[in-house]
Amino acid sequence: MPELPEVETTVRDLKKAQPKILGALILDVWSDAKNLIKKPKSFSAFKKEILKRKILKIWRRGKNIIFTLDRKNLLIHQKLTGHLLYGKWEKKGQEWVSQIKGPLAEDPMNRFLHLIFFLDNKYQLALSDLRKFAKVEILSEKELKKELSKIGPEPLGKEKFLEHIAKTLKITIKTWPKGRPWKVKNRICPYSYLVKFWDFI
Repeated sequence: MPELPEVETTVRDLKKAQPKILGALILDVWSDAKNLIKKPKSFSAFKKEILKRKILKIWRRGKNIIFTLDRKNLLIHQKLTGHLLYGKWEKKGQEWVSQIKGPLAEDPMNRFLHLIFFLDNKYQLALSDLRKFAKVEILSEKELKKELSKIGPEPLGKEKFLEHIAKTLKITIKTWPKGRPWKVKNRICPYSYLVKFWDFI
């Protein structure tokens, strides 16, 4: 599974990609693994929601990669084996073949394309996912806010991260059942406490 620094790198790379993703219009979407789409439930509804929408912003919260669109948000969690790619592919038989030489064409982990967004700049944004565990959702602002409220402070953010850790540990020590083995990682791992800070240690 991509760790937090890798997800941050992915977001930064997408932001500076050429031709630009920011400002591009989503013209079409293809998938052969519709179970990746968690919201809305049907692929046809997902497609209807996302077509003709412009990508205004790309950012990260926890391990969620968020594309702010006009009036909607596209949330992608890459999960265990998923990773986003940006390039050009052409379908030959049952396979999508990269038209760009280099890692996109040569890295075997880049051949499991299960979701492709076709942009008006003639490029595509693709999700390669060997195990097909990724999560893709279209959310309103209200739904996105609710989803992200489950995640704790960011280690890269301006929030009082270390103070939050200290406060969490203090509460945990006081409320932990007497005699039960106590592990720091088990208590501060959940996103509801804070984003996984040990990825940076």
